[in-house]
Amino acid sequence: MNCPELVSKYCNPTIKWYQTDLTVVISIQLTDVSDYYLRVENDCLQFSTEINSKKYYLILYLFGSVIAEKTVHKNIVREIKIYLIKALKWFPWLRLIKSKERNPLISYDPEHIQETEPIRKDYDSNYFYLYIYIL
Repeated sequence: MNCPELVSKYCNPTIKWYQTDLTVVISIQLTDVSDYYLRVENDCLQFSTEINSKKYYLILYLFGSVIAEKTVHKNIVREIKIYLIKALKWFPWLRLIKSKERNPLISYDPEHIQETEPIRKDYDSNYFYLYIYIL
């Protein structure tokens, strides 16, 4: 049995994202968007729009849970910014979506990459041993 190829009439936009301790910020890279549909649930984001007779559609099953009611979005001329509030604050997301497969249209925003240095604490060894001896 030969099945026909699945062909979609919709295009997928490019996405950049970054996170803080409290939020996940998603930037949908589309210019001159006048009207769009956005729906956010606890672990899913849906987006669609039409630009110059070209239809865009996006469904993201998120890596972690968000508080859907607190979602804020802005239409900037060159992108749509979506601010999601993490349900588990201070829990870092390993990736944006649940799927472990790499999506070439999703990338971490390079402007928000921060280098972290391990914190090295020097303890006074005499104090440490004295503390254990008292216990």
